Amino acid sequence: MPRYLPLQPDAAYEEVKEVYSFVESELGIVPNYLKTLAHSPHFFKPVTDLYLKVNGECGLSEKIKQLVILKTCKLDRCKVTVQWHKELAAKAGWSNEQIDTMDNFQDSDLFNQYEKDSLKLVEYVLESPDDIPEAAFWTTLDNHFTSDQVIEIITLIGFYNMVNRFLLAIEVNPDPIPG
Repeated sequence: MPRYLPLQPDAAYEEVKEVYSFVESELGIVPNYLKTLAHSPHFFKPVTDLYLKVNGECGLSEKIKQLVILKTCKLDRCKVTVQWHKELAAKAGWSNEQIDTMDNFQDSDLFNQYEKDSLKLVEYVLESPDDIPEAAFWTTLDNHFTSDQVIEIITLIGFYNMVNRFLLAIEVNPDPIPG
């Protein structure tokens, strides 16, 4: 049971309804995460804008983007986002076997080296961001990704870590996955 119920459109202020309308036109749904965040007039619009930007196009392929997000959600143990992003990862081209093996990616032949480096970066950022092996790992990343892409990966990790913490603390209900 959520600690705070999502703010429904019929109970929302006009400004919130406008944002809901825009989000629905972009995503096909207004996630319960954003509806719950709508209780805060200070954070609702800026975080919603960031949510749309982070979930929009970037310099990463959708496949790598969903890999990074799903790994972040799995490490954060957020069942709501794990389930959502398992579906999105599958739509982006990841097999069920790859999704299931993601936790033991280093021992798997199902991921190439740059995919493994992406997954390792998620682990580093979430577990010890100030202790990432300097030379070797960063050199490897730079061989696989542009600096823009590395920054985008780290931004995705940080943003979804924030989303997961919010969802877990407030116990937000999962959304249906749009068809």
